[in-house]
Amino acid sequence: MSLRLRLTLTYGLLLAVIVAVFGTVLFASMEQALRVEMDRRLQVRASQVELTIWPGAHSLTVEDISAASLDLSPLDALNAPSLYVQVLGRDGSIVAHSANLEQDRLPVDTAGLHRALDGERALGDVYADNGLQVRILSVPISVRGGVVGVLQVGQSRQPLRDTMQGLGVLLLFIGGVAILVAAAVSWLVAHGALGPLRTMSQRAAAIATEGNFHRRVGPVAQKDEIGGLAATVDNLLETVEATLLKHREFVADTSHELRNPLLAIQANLELLERVEDPEARAECATEAAEQVQRMSRLVRDLLLLAHTEAGQVIERRPLALGSVVERAAQEARHRADGRRVEIGPCEPVHLQADEGRLSQMLTNLVDNAVQHTGPDGRISLSLAREDGWARIRVTDDGEGIAPQHLAHVFERFYRASGTPSGAGGTGLGLAIVKHLAEAHGGKVTVESEPGGGTTFTVWLPLDGRTGTSPAPRAAGASESR
Repeated sequence: MSLRLRLTLTYGLLLAVIVAVFGTVLFASMEQALRVEMDRRLQVRASQVELTIWPGAHSLTVEDISAASLDLSPLDALNAPSLYVQVLGRDGSIVAHSANLEQDRLPVDTAGLHRALDGERALGDVYADNGLQVRILSVPISVRGGVVGVLQVGQSRQPLRDTMQGLGVLLLFIGGVAILVAAAVSWLVAHGALGPLRTMSQRAAAIATEGNFHRRVGPVAQKDEIGGLAATVDNLLETVEATLLKHREFVADTSHELRNPLLAIQANLELLERVEDPEARAECATEAAEQVQRMSRLVRDLLLLAHTEAGQVIERRPLALGSVVERAAQEARHRADGRRVEIGPCEPVHLQADEGRLSQMLTNLVDNAVQHTGPDGRISLSLAREDGWARIRVTDDGEGIAPQHLAHVFERFYRASGTPSGAGGTGLGLAIVKHLAEAHGGKVTVESEPGGGTTFTVWLPLDGRTGTSPAPRAAGASESR
């Protein structure tokens, strides 16, 4: 069942319930009001009859009430359709009746008769021989303090039934028309409102079938929830397109990075088969082994990067961050090739983190600094606390980074100097630093000037919080996102 049909049925059913409740209440209220009005009119008619038919009733006695003693002729002036009058004696016998009854008699309301003989006015319903329901008011006839008979004024219920039947038919007709009109309007409104959704669905299906994520489902002119949905879907498609583009670039870059060592290995293996000189053969084997190690580092870094992005590599434990910084500096001195690796101000900092991953992050930063610093250069590491954050800085006085490259240094395989991955690196070190920092709830920033050195700053939350920006960055800094 379509959404449009469900909405139409829901609105139609809801309106039907409302109309049914309203009609029932209106019908019952109207019937009750008409019944009350009928009883009031019977009371008025009874009073008029009393004043009309026996103006000389003071001369009557208890024993002599009879048709002859009553003057019913004035009833002709009070004659009204479905209005009947009859007088009963104390024994319930009919003494007199109005002319419109002719040969018929109203059934005696026994309960009303007894109450009237006791001096009370009583209302009741009786059914005539023809099945007609009559509402009867029984009024006691009192003479000198004694009840000599009972006056009964009756009115047929048929006009009330006819009126209520007509009202019921009218309510059913109006309710049915209202429901049909509401259903039609709901159908048209739903059709118009859901039309853009149908168009969006068709466009999305076409995009999925063709695989052309450059297309968009919008624009939708409506500035409501449907327009918002179209904008959201377009943003999602834009994200998917960007992700696919990055994926293609990543696959292409990875293939390129793997192709070079594979070609070098193949070339050296072919030379091994042709060259007889032992020294040349040893040189070929050494070159092939170095390329194998380079491929191993690249595959290891790719696997680590994939695990980091999936959030599968962080194991938080209590950690003294200062010891990690000192150990990273000590290990870097063995790989610095004469470059000075120093430890600057190092405050005591404790936090919950993964020691192995933080060590790898600092190793990547120091190796990057070594790679881009001259033989007589200086590299410095420092640690401090700042506004609830641990701040690690790795500073070098090397060649620096040009402004046009500064915002891209954390991208995988980014070519900043004409080489795919830098001298001897895999091109993934800084990307791994970025993801490891974010996996700990922090981030990494970079500040650099061409020829003026570079500073990488890692921010780690001391209390495990995420999503809160640390201290503002200095002008010209680039931040991982």
